[in-house]
Amino acid sequence: MIISDLKHFEQERHLWPAAIGRGIDYILNRNLGEAEAGRYDLEGDNGLLMFANVQEVVTRPAEEQLPESHVVYTDIQFLVSGEEKISFYKLHPDAKVIDNKFETHDVAFYETDPAQLETGILLKPGMFAVCFPSDIHRPNCLITEASANKKIVVKVHKDLLQL
Repeated sequence: MIISDLKHFEQERHLWPAAIGRGIDYILNRNLGEAEAGRYDLEGDNGLLMFANVQEVVTRPAEEQLPESHVVYTDIQFLVSGEEKISFYKLHPDAKVIDNKFETHDVAFYETDPAQLETGILLKPGMFAVCFPSDIHRPNCLITEASANKKIVVKVHKDLLQL
């Protein structure tokens, strides 16, 4: 997982895969923070290689948000407005899938595992978290109270991250 913000983006981008930098560039250069909720194709035929979902969500208690992971796409979860906590831990062989939608939606949801210590990150506007397929993550969690958030989730296909 990568956690950063726009203040440090130019200084750090050389440390990340090029596709992650391009995803942030798309957010900024296409003014996706001002776009209406919906899907925006960025690279590849019909956005197959990279697309953005502009979302308007209300944060909820962590216990109401299921942990999730992906196989094909890496998430860049960029917060435009509001605040949220995103928690994560590493995928492991004993993680119990309770809803497998890998084939249709590239997502699986997991049973909350009290034995797993989740690391929580507080996202403020201009911050982003990059969640790789090996990161089980629980986005859109409230910090102290529900918050109406606008966020952009850029989905980066695994083929763009191969060395």
